[in-house]
Amino acid sequence: MNQATTHSMFYIAVLCSPEIDSKIQAHKVWMRERFGCTVALKSAAHITLIPPFWLANGQEQLLIETLHTFVTSIQPFTVHLKHFGHFGNKVIFASVEENHLLGSLRKATEDHFIIPFHNSIQPDDRPFHPHVTIANRDIKPGDFNKAWAHFAKLHFDEAFTASKISLLKLSPGKWNMIADQPFSAGTASLN
Repeated sequence: MNQATTHSMFYIAVLCSPEIDSKIQAHKVWMRERFGCTVALKSAAHITLIPPFWLANGQEQLLIETLHTFVTSIQPFTVHLKHFGHFGNKVIFASVEENHLLGSLRKATEDHFIIPFHNSIQPDDRPFHPHVTIANRDIKPGDFNKAWAHFAKLHFDEAFTASKISLLKLSPGKWNMIADQPFSAGTASLN
């Protein structure tokens, strides 16, 4: 039996507003039409807090319950997306302006989930570089420069209020949000 039949893949993120998701989606579609990039189309526009991890199917309910016990003193805050950036020649993204609250939220989220799920979720020692992916993993090396020439010229300046964290699960071909949780005790009515 392979892992995909006994386990599911999840990640935890801050989802962008529907308006920003629509704008990011248009850029993802542009990448698909010009260069055949489809990986990023599987997920709504988001800022990853805990990257994808495998979890035994029997633990999904515990994962959701753990999400619903997440509370932090961080209040809802504004996230600014400005311009585009890239990681090497593999990822093109909408840049997130520096925001210490996002870093604090990521640490609080990691701390909350690592203890009960230490076999599946490991601390991420890489520097936190929040971004909203436009294309990743399936950009062909020969296409990157052409794609980046397009995005480097574009103006992108958007903002949204981050007020909850979301749990996403990989279903065949698509990431679906299966649960979310306001991250401040004072925002419970927003859910």
